[in-house]
Amino acid sequence: MSRMNVVCVIMILLGACQPASPDYPESNCAEATEFVQEVENRKGLLYRMDDSDKYAISYHFSGTYDVTEVGVVCSIPADFSLLEGEEELIEVIFSGYYWKYTNVPPSLPAGSTAYYLEVTAISQE
Repeated sequence: MSRMNVVCVIMILLGACQPASPDYPESNCAEATEFVQEVENRKGLLYRMDDSDKYAISYHFSGTYDVTEVGVVCSIPADFSLLEGEEELIEVIFSGYYWKYTNVPPSLPAGSTAYYLEVTAISQE
């Protein structure tokens, strides 16, 4: 086997060992470069963030007092009608990708962790 073939085989094997992650999100969260996790069919609360024009989905871990993941919504499917200026909490079922939050985190209650959230599916509960 030639040296070039050995190098190609090693490169392929190294690439196969990388953890799977989705493509970079095509969204308004350009800082979202590090994939964290994929979630499916979570129940959460969609709301407009204080002092911002952005929306977030809060997910509370059952069995805990104050542990929540807050996904600052980067993108949302076009078929979900989100009224401009909506101020109420909306109970939703969502799926999507969490990305590491790289900016200064928004002001959140203790026990909350902020992420960027690329929503792939959402429906009102």
